[in-house]
Amino acid sequence: MYLFTMLAVLLMSCSQLVSQVYMPVLPDIADSLLLSNSMSQAMIISYFITLGAAQLAVGPLRDKYGDRPLFIAGQMILLIGTLLCAVAPDSSTFLIGRILQGAGSASPVLISRTLLAQHLSGAKLKSAMATVAISASVTAIVAPLLGGTLSSWLGWQGLSVVLATYYLFITVFGMSLLKASKPQPIAINPLNLLRHYQSMVSCQVFLSLASLKWVPTFLYLTLQLHLPFLLQDRFGFTTVQTGQAMMLPMVGLLLGAIFAKVLQRHVSYLKIVLWLWPALLLSALTFVLASDSALAILLAYAAIMLVFGGYFPSYMHLIGLLHPNQAGTANALVGAIELLIFSVVAWLVNQWLTDNTHTIALLIVLCAALLLVSWQTIRTQRPHFEHI
Repeated sequence: MYLFTMLAVLLMSCSQLVSQVYMPVLPDIADSLLLSNSMSQAMIISYFITLGAAQLAVGPLRDKYGDRPLFIAGQMILLIGTLLCAVAPDSSTFLIGRILQGAGSASPVLISRTLLAQHLSGAKLKSAMATVAISASVTAIVAPLLGGTLSSWLGWQGLSVVLATYYLFITVFGMSLLKASKPQPIAINPLNLLRHYQSMVSCQVFLSLASLKWVPTFLYLTLQLHLPFLLQDRFGFTTVQTGQAMMLPMVGLLLGAIFAKVLQRHVSYLKIVLWLWPALLLSALTFVLASDSALAILLAYAAIMLVFGGYFPSYMHLIGLLHPNQAGTANALVGAIELLIFSVVAWLVNQWLTDNTHTIALLIVLCAALLLVSWQTIRTQRPHFEHI
């Protein structure tokens, strides 16, 4: 149990680190590669777009061939992409590296979400999933500081070398633990897959459950792209200070995951979703009333991450109940839509956002309303959902 939980934690960290450690150094990347703020953000978003697209293929392939071959292929692509970022002399090379990082990260992302369900069940599975969520929260806390600190010592290229070394370790560990499995009799036909994906997205419960992942991720990406520039332009933060400051909101992610882990033993995940929801309204109010304080802005972002941290294990558990035999495909579809659509929307929203934090507050309120509608839909369909 513990080795597979550890591997799930490490696999989850692959995509987290490659997506988050560059966030505090976005202004440095922009200066080094002679990019505008918008273009440097686009370099980051290119990773999420590729990750989303790759999941559509990796999910069904994982369900058919098992974890080991997809894990090895994904880690190799991730390593190559990270090394390209390390030696990138220009924006084109860095962009290719980011695209390869996105393609390679699809395997560890999906395997981390489905590995535990293969080996655990019942209370042990719920506890292990909550542990993975907590570990992901810790990684999210450390990543901004790690990115800012290592970049100040080694530059953002040296930061990529450190990441590549870490990924190599995970590759060796995963290969020693994951065993080859017999291919499943699943026909991977593009047309059939398209029809299957279409049937999933036509399910109202599926869309509502997916919203528990989509909406918090959208808010996270929007603010994660916006805040480094806000902190440096309005409040005069350095790169290291930005990395340190971005740790504070990620504490909310950890607290949300711990909250879910403790309460899931006593109440349903739907109650956890509802109890965390008011934190979004508190965040919006803070952005309106205390926008002149960097600390208040960071705490408002922490409230959003509190919701993110609590909703993530709720989503993982509930989507597994809805599609127990096709967890890889279901998670792939959720991840693809999340990253292909919501990451692009987050980048586009950043072109519209200004230093006026009232627009951020309005965005949060709209997202909170959407989540409340999703919760109500799941609750209404609960007897049918639990039967599934």
